[in-house]
Amino acid sequence: MSSYIVGHLPEEQGPVTSIYKEVRKVPFSYTSKKNEAELASEGSNIYVIVKEKVGRKNIIKLAYSYKCTECYRKAGGKWLGTFDFKNTVKYEADGELKLLDPPLEITDPDFISWYKTKALGMRVIPTEYESVLKAMFV
Repeated sequence: MSSYIVGHLPEEQGPVTSIYKEVRKVPFSYTSKKNEAELASEGSNIYVIVKEKVGRKNIIKLAYSYKCTECYRKAGGKWLGTFDFKNTVKYEADGELKLLDPPLEITDPDFISWYKTKALGMRVIPTEYESVLKAMFV
């Protein structure tokens, strides 16, 4: 089963740590990529990252991960006025949440190179890079 990476956008949702109270109850993430959102809801792990700018340098941080089992479209509109889909966990299901508070910088140079070459939005993570993210939760 594939795993996915999706970015938290502070300009849309505020700082990632500001949603941790909600995430602890029921993990979630947003995207507008229909195919990825629907495939992820079949039990895939989703890794949520946040990019921060420090001076001229962009830093990528891992915030949390969870096992996704549900995908929703918002009736009559978009989530936060921007996103078409919300990935989350079925009611009373274990989302296997792993949360980093504060988020940790991803320093693996191969992961960073891979991530920088990909288009924005939710995407499949190659197995070798997922192991980099998994190791950060230990």
